[in-house]
Amino acid sequence: MAKRIPAIPGMVFPQLPLTVQHPDFEPASSLLSRLAAKNGVQSIQQFCRDIAFPIEPLFRGERAAIEQLAGLAGCQAAALDRVSIRHLGRGHFRLRDEIVTTHMLHRSRVRVCPECVRSEVPTSAEAWHLPRRLQWKFVSLRTCPEHGCMLVSLPPEKFTKDGKDFTAQIRKHFDWVLSQAPVPAEQSAFEHYLTARVLKGRGDEWIDSLDLNVASRACEVLGLLLAKGPDVSLSGHTEKDWAQFGAAGFEVLKEGAEALSTCLRDQVAQVEGDRRFFAKVYGPLITWLRGSGLGEEFEPLRDVVRRQIFQTFSIRKGILVLGVPSEGITASNVPAVLPVTEFIRENARLLVRRGLAQHDDLGHVVLKGFVTEGMLKSFERERLAEAEGSLSASPDGTVCGPVERPALSRASGAETISIPDAARFLRVTARTVSYLAEHRFLERAKLVEGYRAGSFVFQASSLRMFHARYVSLGELVEETQHPQGALAMKLRNAGLDILAMPPDFSRIFWREDVDLSGLKAG
Repeated sequence: MAKRIPAIPGMVFPQLPLTVQHPDFEPASSLLSRLAAKNGVQSIQQFCRDIAFPIEPLFRGERAAIEQLAGLAGCQAAALDRVSIRHLGRGHFRLRDEIVTTHMLHRSRVRVCPECVRSEVPTSAEAWHLPRRLQWKFVSLRTCPEHGCMLVSLPPEKFTKDGKDFTAQIRKHFDWVLSQAPVPAEQSAFEHYLTARVLKGRGDEWIDSLDLNVASRACEVLGLLLAKGPDVSLSGHTEKDWAQFGAAGFEVLKEGAEALSTCLRDQVAQVEGDRRFFAKVYGPLITWLRGSGLGEEFEPLRDVVRRQIFQTFSIRKGILVLGVPSEGITASNVPAVLPVTEFIRENARLLVRRGLAQHDDLGHVVLKGFVTEGMLKSFERERLAEAEGSLSASPDGTVCGPVERPALSRASGAETISIPDAARFLRVTARTVSYLAEHRFLERAKLVEGYRAGSFVFQASSLRMFHARYVSLGELVEETQHPQGALAMKLRNAGLDILAMPPDFSRIFWREDVDLSGLKAG
């Protein structure tokens, strides 16, 4: 069988009596298909069997097979090699110095411009007149610049080998192609850039430093985020939609890494509601960059996005951000000046002391990057509750619940509790307890016998009152036996107010909100 014939280096095939001209945009498989048709053979497979030509090595892009095809056609091997794609294995291909993946290519599905077929192919029997354009193989290139219309995909074939025979496909579907009404579509700057890069190679801009598969998909996914927002899925969009997304993303990426960083920073301000979580703010972009099938060639793009995330969001130490653990450094996002309301005037100093705001160079109070409108709402709610003094605990000073809480003291009858004991009781970190004490959520008590010198202890009564109003994520995990990540996502999606604290501390919710939401029952 022809497919078992290897491409032997140095073996020469004489030029055929009937040949076709090789344009500089035609890949090797198309040239071989046209040679077969020009010489009166119905299929590329039969043609290769007749002359013992190594068809499979040619489809894999082996240099020896390409040189032998150049001998058959009487063309320059170097010109043919420049536009031929080499299979590297595991879904990766190489075009000159570019990396290409299966997601970028139409390998067994043929796309053509119907107007190119009309103008270049007189009859179906002369389908060999039409050379396949290399750019037609690329998923992100959807229009013909010469005729200003969308490309069309020919009906799929049952066998993959038939889809690789370009000229036979044109001959088979000639009437169908002519029946397709052209869909007007101007080629965007994005497609113009990709076409030039596919045919001529890289330029000198930052976007050219990204591999072709990274640059093309990055433009589309970034454009999707800008056009549809962070909650949109990567699937369910039309070819026309993706063309528009690619054009929008290219307008950013063509300006370089700094423009991408600025775009991502500006995106934070566009998101309504909770802006503390970078995956929620950047939605489809993070979903795509987290994909397990992405190789090392994506690292330069990930690095820009990751650096912007670390600069914009406060992330707990050790949390992985696109494969790199956070160092736990509090970010200072470009803050927005708070509206000068009566509430802000009265509480600006407290907001700063709580670590939720800071003063800029002009003396204005500005929110830190992790603060959301929901956190401000929660802060205002705290102030109102404090003014009303509406703390409630059961008459005996305990709080009822489905889980029995640990003892509130080290000794029977004692009314003080240490930081570690308070942390265990509330199911939060010791740092969180210290923050709560510093900001008067818990009241400190005088040191009593049984604690070492220098220890901080609290009034057990204040802990009971705090527990009556608030519940931590850790306690909810214990009560519901739900995984912490899944439960945190449910609480966030339910829009529950979170106690206004910097993100390095345990998450704490209003108990009445959790009870009303019914999430504990679910």
